[in-house]
Amino acid sequence: MTAKVTFRVKAAVSDQHTVVVVGDCPSLGAWDPRKAVELQKEDNDAWSCTIPLPEGTPVQYRYMVCDIRRDKMQKKLMIVKSETYRQPRTFTPKGESCVADAGSFGSYDGDGCAVDQGWLVDQTEIRLRFHSSKSPPITIFTQQDVNRKFLIKVRPINIQSLQKQTGDGKDGTYEDTPVTCKVLNDSQWHPVVQDQCGHLWENDSFLIFTTQVFDPHNWAFDILLYEESEIKAAQSNSHAHPVAMATVLPTNMKGSTGMVSVPIHNNHNRLVGQINVDYLIITPMTGDVCTAEVSYARFWKKRKTLDVGHRGMGNSYTAASVSHIRENTIASLMSAANHGAAYVEFDVQLTKDKVPIVYHDYKACISTKMKGEPGGAQLMEVAVMDLTLEDVQSLKLDHKTAKKLLADKDASIDEEEPPDVHPFPTLRKVFNTLPEHVNLNIEVKFPLLQQDGAWEEEMDTYFDRNEIVDVIMREVLENGGKRRILLSSFDADCCILLRRKQNKYPVLFLSQGVTVRWEEMMDVRCRTVPMAMNFALAEGLLGVDIHAEDILRNPSFAEEIAKLKLVCFVWGEDINDPANMSLLKSMEVDGIIYDRMCDHREPGLYQFETEEQMGPFLASISQHTHH
Repeated sequence: MTAKVTFRVKAAVSDQHTVVVVGDCPSLGAWDPRKAVELQKEDNDAWSCTIPLPEGTPVQYRYMVCDIRRDKMQKKLMIVKSETYRQPRTFTPKGESCVADAGSFGSYDGDGCAVDQGWLVDQTEIRLRFHSSKSPPITIFTQQDVNRKFLIKVRPINIQSLQKQTGDGKDGTYEDTPVTCKVLNDSQWHPVVQDQCGHLWENDSFLIFTTQVFDPHNWAFDILLYEESEIKAAQSNSHAHPVAMATVLPTNMKGSTGMVSVPIHNNHNRLVGQINVDYLIITPMTGDVCTAEVSYARFWKKRKTLDVGHRGMGNSYTAASVSHIRENTIASLMSAANHGAAYVEFDVQLTKDKVPIVYHDYKACISTKMKGEPGGAQLMEVAVMDLTLEDVQSLKLDHKTAKKLLADKDASIDEEEPPDVHPFPTLRKVFNTLPEHVNLNIEVKFPLLQQDGAWEEEMDTYFDRNEIVDVIMREVLENGGKRRILLSSFDADCCILLRRKQNKYPVLFLSQGVTVRWEEMMDVRCRTVPMAMNFALAEGLLGVDIHAEDILRNPSFAEEIAKLKLVCFVWGEDINDPANMSLLKSMEVDGIIYDRMCDHREPGLYQFETEEQMGPFLASISQHTHH
């Protein structure tokens, strides 16, 4: 028997947006948002649709708010926001016709609101950022104007519409493309709809303008500058006009990220300065790799502090007390798990042929024999990104620290060693070899630019961020199964991409913070713990992964992070000291990442709660709602 089921929900959305329902059966799209069923708007923000479903068979479903565009060729989908309860809504059809009245969008059994931003499906997200990581973004050439303060406004321009203008006076160039703005600094973060006259640029701020479009190659951006003093004077009169303008063309933006300098012209078209625009372009992953079935992106159940195995059983090359098992190998990861690690942490990067492998450093040493040179082999540094998977698994390679040893030292990889202690295992091998109860903390590697202008390990050339994240995330999504997985990166933009391209796994921002051990980074977002916290809030990340030196110097950070409902992990060699480890656990941080777990724990697997024991979703952690 078939029942006609009417799905009804209340949702206040803009005129451009539509409410859809997606669920676990074919009639509801089988969790594929592209196949979701559109609801029709009724009165008083009510939306409904009627679908025939098998009587007596329970269905699970969620509601989403989408922007759907259609042309002659295809339908394009943008998920604006989605319900993200760990357990979806459930309804069992009864009788010839029945109503699944869900109440309000995001409200589950009257238990509050669990709504999150959608992930990128067909649209591309473009961000223009203005900050003084290296130098102030605005340079005015005339001496009398150098101290003027400006508000910045970003106006998208549809080039295709510009080309179609007929001269009839109708201007379709500036379409109604929403631009949101985030102001980020040590003391605050807040997203706002872009003001009519833009937002004031201040030296300590990281100003971010964001828009989403379906055809990124057809969009340019006017950057309008308003003088602060004129804005104040105009508040009692008509609105102020921009005093200068610059334009960023799509051809200026090459690759995922970069810095482009464009000229500023005043209203008389005279050159008056230049503006540095830091851009980030986030493209959607190809194929239907993400579904609406479940999202753990903002889910975390508070427990006692979790022990996380750093590179498995620990740093085996450069730590004060190195691990006895080679780091980032199958053997090291399994040993940490067998000693009670709740998660095993490891580093992932790509080979030349775009295979995700597990290795920490960007360079390795290759053993070579020089022509006419007596003695043993020589060691030469080579970038991992210049080696194929076959190269790293067949050539005689060593860690780069081997160059500091004897020149005729043979490579440390012994052909007689068991395969599970060989370096460079693939990420897929990790998934296929480690039991599913072993939970993973996957760090996505990307070289950082230091404040002194030098690149980490001299890696001034690297893969495109979108490419790196797409390849790694596809492997994770296709092979993750029921395993608990955390994603992390020291690169703030990689964290943004990891968050925006998928909805399933949570992301932690790794922050170096204030330290004397390493060079300060150019990116202001990772220089201090307060900035890292506000960045995580602004991007909807699960939390932060901060350096032990920072939190041991300022224990109040633990309480501040908890108040913001962010998860707090801590990393660093200082944790290897049992006294520091005990202190961090007394602070009730969520996780500590350390070496040589065998020195601190007896063998035995860590037991997480089962799904049934975890309890209601909202009992775990309140979510940040993104609109």
